[in-house]
Amino acid sequence: MSLTGNSEFPLLLAIMVVSVGYWFVRKLMLRLVTRVGREKHISRRRVQYVQYLLTIMLVVIALGVFGVIAGFGYKDVGLVFTSVFAVLGVALFAQWSILSNVTASVVVFFFFPYRVGDHVRIVDGENSVEGIIDEITMFHVILSDGDKKITYPNSLVFQKAVVITPDNTPPAADKTDGDVL
Repeated sequence: MSLTGNSEFPLLLAIMVVSVGYWFVRKLMLRLVTRVGREKHISRRRVQYVQYLLTIMLVVIALGVFGVIAGFGYKDVGLVFTSVFAVLGVALFAQWSILSNVTASVVVFFFFPYRVGDHVRIVDGENSVEGIIDEITMFHVILSDGDKKITYPNSLVFQKAVVITPDNTPPAADKTDGDVL
């Protein structure tokens, strides 16, 4: 009996290829995020947040590919994903700002020039905010201004002008107690 005569062999081979592809892409993605975090002196916890979000996205893609390989048609897989997204959309409609903050957090991670320890001013007309960035979480940028803490949503930081102002504060690596990658 030859392996190619077995009707399950192509399915198992395809699943193995997708699994190895998933593993390879995930490993590259985690290394890339770690490298960007190291280059930008981003805290380890923040790097792990972004890695977690991107891994979830990769798992969803891999599950879709597995569904197609398992014999479900594109329409069937598409129907499942659109149904799940529709339910999530309805369930999270009131929480749309959470999703926009998470998305903005990933964009801020890769493309914005400020980091923990920088003194910034977020320009928002009469509601401008100024302080030293203590932490950039998934949902907020946390600023300190003297003895008060200010939280500002990532989605608004992404939309507003951010001015990095000169200040005599210690560099970010000194403020994070060695927790920088």
